[in-house]
Amino acid sequence: MTISLFTSIILISSITYLYALKRKKQTLIYILKPGTMLIIILFALTSTPSTYAWWIIIGLLFSLLGDIFLMIPKDRFLQGLASFLAAHVCYVIAFLQIQLQKELNVLVTVSLVAIALIYFIRLVKGKRFTGGSPLKFAVFTYILLITSMVWVSILTENLFIILAAFLFYFSDATLAWDRFINPLKYRNYLVMSTYFLAQYLFSLSVHKIVL
Repeated sequence: MTISLFTSIILISSITYLYALKRKKQTLIYILKPGTMLIIILFALTSTPSTYAWWIIIGLLFSLLGDIFLMIPKDRFLQGLASFLAAHVCYVIAFLQIQLQKELNVLVTVSLVAIALIYFIRLVKGKRFTGGSPLKFAVFTYILLITSMVWVSILTENLFIILAAFLFYFSDATLAWDRFINPLKYRNYLVMSTYFLAQYLFSLSVHKIVL
């Protein structure tokens, strides 16, 4: 009952947020972006307490902080980046609470590293990348951490976690492309739909994983 109720509320809030984006209803956007995340956090809090659950919840809280930094009018990109960096660290720590498979196919690891490096090089060569060395370092660190998060998620062999990690990766990759390389017409819809779904799945995994 709890899962169905929160799933319905999160779905309605997410769709309403996307509608607000389409209609450019700024007040509704400012309410629903953090509001949807708060509901996702409350959903996680209704689970049975565990070390895994608490690390996921802390990660969700850092994500909420990152959302707030990125949505305020004055550019707080680096602060938002730092918040999401912390979130990914928390997610990795959470995944490590689960019994992981002992090894991962070398091809998967090499592919993840190659994609990360190629994407980083493409971003820093983007015509809109103007932050210099400090931004390069921040972006490289972020890509390293989110790739590590995806890598560890695969080791969990848990479908909810793996799908959430890849959706988060796609969401951030889309956001980065739009910011540093070329504006995307449907950026907000691509970024936020996959982002909310990823965070929902992380929250749902707290209910599904018994340690």
